[in-house]
Amino acid sequence: MKAAITTSLLVASAAALPELSVSKRDRHTNGATANFARSVGVERRSGTLSTNVYDVLSWSYGGAYYTNVTIGSPAQEQVVILDTGSADLYFDASTADDCQSTGSHSCQGGTFNAANSKTYKIVEPSPAFNTSFGDGSTATGPYSTDVLGIGNLAISNVQFGVANEVDSTTGYAIGLMGVGYSAIEATQNPYPNVPEVLVNAGVINSRLYSVFLNDENDVSGSILFGGIDTSKYTGNLVTLNLLPDQIPSGNGQNVVDQFVSVVTGVKANVGGKSHTLFSGGQTGVNAYKRSSGSLPVLLDTGSTAWSVPQSVYDKYFAPVFSYVDEQSGICSCEYANSGDSVTVEFGGQISINVPAREFIVPLYNTTTKQPVPYDSKNEACLFLISPAEDNPEGFQTLGDAVLRSMYVVYDLDNGQVSVAQANTDGSAKSNIVTVAAGPGGVAKAATSVVTPSATQSYQIAGTISPTASFSVSTASTTLGTATGAGAIPVTARVSGGNGSGALATPSGSGSGSSSGSGSGSSPSGSSTHNAAAGLVVPGADFSGLWVTGLAVLFAAVGTGLML
Repeated sequence: MKAAITTSLLVASAAALPELSVSKRDRHTNGATANFARSVGVERRSGTLSTNVYDVLSWSYGGAYYTNVTIGSPAQEQVVILDTGSADLYFDASTADDCQSTGSHSCQGGTFNAANSKTYKIVEPSPAFNTSFGDGSTATGPYSTDVLGIGNLAISNVQFGVANEVDSTTGYAIGLMGVGYSAIEATQNPYPNVPEVLVNAGVINSRLYSVFLNDENDVSGSILFGGIDTSKYTGNLVTLNLLPDQIPSGNGQNVVDQFVSVVTGVKANVGGKSHTLFSGGQTGVNAYKRSSGSLPVLLDTGSTAWSVPQSVYDKYFAPVFSYVDEQSGICSCEYANSGDSVTVEFGGQISINVPAREFIVPLYNTTTKQPVPYDSKNEACLFLISPAEDNPEGFQTLGDAVLRSMYVVYDLDNGQVSVAQANTDGSAKSNIVTVAAGPGGVAKAATSVVTPSATQSYQIAGTISPTASFSVSTASTTLGTATGAGAIPVTARVSGGNGSGALATPSGSGSGSSSGSGSGSSPSGSSTHNAAAGLVVPGADFSGLWVTGLAVLFAAVGTGLML
């Protein structure tokens, strides 16, 4: 029987949830599965909820990051992309035409059958949910409410979009869990999204979560709602104020409603030589000026590459990384383990070292599952620091290629992020601490926290009041009891998946997601302005120049490519 429970009861019942072991394909084993000893879990300690995030390279381009949730009564398992660059939660409907197919554009993250849920309600009929993405994909349907399962919790009356119509232009369609500010939802009637639901339900203290994507070669990372895991980073955790929108809102205010930070300098170590690409960039809103010497960036888990303006790429990156083909963005994979790296400075306060293996990633032939050859000795890799056209909003996306080396605390309530070097060696014992509500919560929760001289001075996008109360109960079936491929819904498994803990080799032309980052509302729906997560290559993560080069490469190898 479901019953509302109080925050104190949640805190008192801090039983750990089962851990979920996941596997992913090792690029050097010709599609075989590499089993990693390390596992991550879905666990809740001291009132803090965490849910596993994993990298399903076997069936997605770009190595996007995914998490398991459930929806409905009884619960229907779903796999959704974790996206800090957007705010909507949505699932693909089982009745959608694309979800009825078995081709390369079918729905591979699980599908939702509303008719099979006894607690399903439509709150705004189709096309209330109407969104489009940077790759041209679209999703349309109603907004509805139902019971959302995260970890061992089942939360009632959670609103989400149902994609009754799916048009995936780049590959397999997959649902999305946007955890950005609800102000950027794909609707003119904002609703409490996942971070706000967890606060309103008494599960966490404030709109705050921590993201640890882990090393590119590792099995998985985590998103931790309401707390910090001090074992997941090294050195200081530096708190930075987010930039407000460059364009004032309707009331004339510049509002903080996206996770836009500032890159104030970049160094590169290439071939054993150190190069300062640029330094001394301005912070604050002055970073938006072309003469600022800075790069405003959206810290976006829903994007694969770090996109930089074409002029910046040509001036700073191309001359130093001369082994990258300027037309295609392709290089030999030998450079991934060459010891090369970039060091990215944020806000003039903290520098993050990013090894080349995080932004030089392998390409696969999707028909043979073999690595694509670069020359007679080496495989082909894609360079994930990519030139891009100017964004009218004044920033570019900084995606997983760099975020894997960062531990990021996304603090929506205070309009800040706290950033540290990720600890990816996996040897430290987990140490989760809760974060209290209000300014300074991060500093109070963890040691070695460096805070800015002032709190956020710009207006911060506020919370959305729920129209119905949320009740929280323990789920009848704990999410995460299965391991390996068994943790992926049957409809999301690649061809031949056996649920035994090994991911089978995908068939057909490969896969990609149709989700994207950074949505905004409009009467006719939403159109994202940033790269789509896990896109088939070429995709919106890369400039038109690189798209042309990759198209030529496609023709040369006679088939599609995947990351």
